[in-house]
Amino acid sequence: MTFWQENYSFIKDVYDMRHSKMAEWMENVEKAISRIMADKVYTSAEFKRERDNFHALCKDLERAEVKKWLAHILEILMAERAKDQRKSEFDKLEILIKKHEELIPTVMKTQVMVDLYWKCYAYGDELKPHIEFLDGIMLSSTRDIAPSCVENVDELIERQEKSLVQLETKRAVVKELIEKGKKILENPDKPKFLEGHVQRIEEGWDDTKNKAQDRLTLLQETKDAWVGYAENNETIASDFEKAEEEIKRVKKRFNLQAALDDLKKRQDIYNNSEKTIMGLFKAINDNFTCMSITLPEDKKKILEKEIKAVDEKLEVVGRFKEKVAKVEDFCKALGDFDASLKTINDWMEQATGELNDIKAAAGSMLPEDRVARTMDLQEDIAAKVEILKSNAATELELLPQGDKVPQDAQDYKDELNRITKYVDDLQAKTKKECDSYSEDVKYWAEYRTGIKEFTPWLVNSEGHCNDGLAKPSNLDEVKALHEKVSTFDKTCLQYLKVLEAAEAASKKMTTHEEADKEVAALRERYGKVKASSDSWMAKVDTLLKEWTLLDNTVTELNTWVAKDKTSEGENQFSLEKMESTLGELKNIFKQKEKLVDNL
Repeated sequence: MTFWQENYSFIKDVYDMRHSKMAEWMENVEKAISRIMADKVYTSAEFKRERDNFHALCKDLERAEVKKWLAHILEILMAERAKDQRKSEFDKLEILIKKHEELIPTVMKTQVMVDLYWKCYAYGDELKPHIEFLDGIMLSSTRDIAPSCVENVDELIERQEKSLVQLETKRAVVKELIEKGKKILENPDKPKFLEGHVQRIEEGWDDTKNKAQDRLTLLQETKDAWVGYAENNETIASDFEKAEEEIKRVKKRFNLQAALDDLKKRQDIYNNSEKTIMGLFKAINDNFTCMSITLPEDKKKILEKEIKAVDEKLEVVGRFKEKVAKVEDFCKALGDFDASLKTINDWMEQATGELNDIKAAAGSMLPEDRVARTMDLQEDIAAKVEILKSNAATELELLPQGDKVPQDAQDYKDELNRITKYVDDLQAKTKKECDSYSEDVKYWAEYRTGIKEFTPWLVNSEGHCNDGLAKPSNLDEVKALHEKVSTFDKTCLQYLKVLEAAEAASKKMTTHEEADKEVAALRERYGKVKASSDSWMAKVDTLLKEWTLLDNTVTELNTWVAKDKTSEGENQFSLEKMESTLGELKNIFKQKEKLVDNL
């Protein structure tokens, strides 16, 4: 014991040193754990250094020998020391040992995490070349390109196809890595950065694959556009030439059926040409639009000028359309001209038949009917003459003139001349026939004028006769009625003269049987009206005389009665005369009442 006490200071220093080393070692372990478990994302090399450092620190994790030695030496050193010092030193050692015991589970857990983290970092290292590969493909698939010719496009297509082949070659490896990463992600203690690695490789693969395929599609479409642009320009130039040739073939034909057949052919050719050319021009513009996505600006300006030149040549379609439209108008006019000639030709036979019927029925047809039919025929012929004049003007405008006229056109000219001559001859014959009845026309007109004037009056007068006369109630009304009946009677005599004048005109016509029958019927009706008028005149004359007599008698009686009140009247008064006058007055009144009732 004396040895320990004599060498206390030295041994205590050794103890303190080993105690401090133990504490320092635990502190270093904690630091290593905190660095490993930090949020910082290391490179794999950096993490390897941390991992190796951690493993080196944890080689003798239990430190049993050290703890045993410290406890033994402290027991010897503190055997003869004060109680307070002894307690203090043992508390320090206890704290150290307790800390060590608490550190062991953390170290054990950290060792597991280190293995997991190292696996994740190794996974990241494994991903790195593949991600760099995908980045390279992505860069080549998204970088700006500006091919100036189809050969450049072919080169780019070849490169892009190689990139896709490379991608396809890597597919199995990348998919395996993705699955591997997802498997590690199932561990609940996985580091946060692992999910980013898996997401980057998974999305990077899909994005790169899509971008690479999109770039290849764009390049293939661009190539098709380059090829299509060249072919379509060549084709449309050829179609322009064909259209020019077809325009020259669009001509007027003067045989109607041949003209319509040829028009249908030209319309079909035009429609096909227009559809083809406009379709090609649209395709050229579509090609240019596709090419413009990658086309250099200088090349784009050159192609724009080429397209503008093609656009200017499209006027051939307009000329073709205009030429066909003119032939369409010509065919319509020729068809109308042809139809008009055929219509008049058919009518000529009917008109000739009508004139022959008029001539043939000269003996049996009434002159007025013959005149009316001849005048109707003349009006019809005059209308056709006007149509023929219009046809003649159309012929000058529609058909060629001069010495060398196509036979089909000449046929129309000859037909027009034949029909015109025939109608002119028919008009002359009809006029001659009508002139032979010119006097009848005059007398017929006079007759019809008289009848048209007389008939309305007769109808109106017959209405008055059916209505009868109004019954007057005083002398003034009788006078007015007398004046009205007198006027009506005079009017009857005036209109009789109108009827007689019309009859006289009809008698001058060659044949007037129908007119005689009509006049006779009107005379019969007139006779009834005149008889009513005569009857009214007789009744109204008598009524006026009786009413006037009655009025005079009443006046006379009143005058006589008035005189009776004077001295002179007394001398002249006679009862017999008064009775006689009253009796006469009564008779006159009765007669007046009877006449009024008989109106």
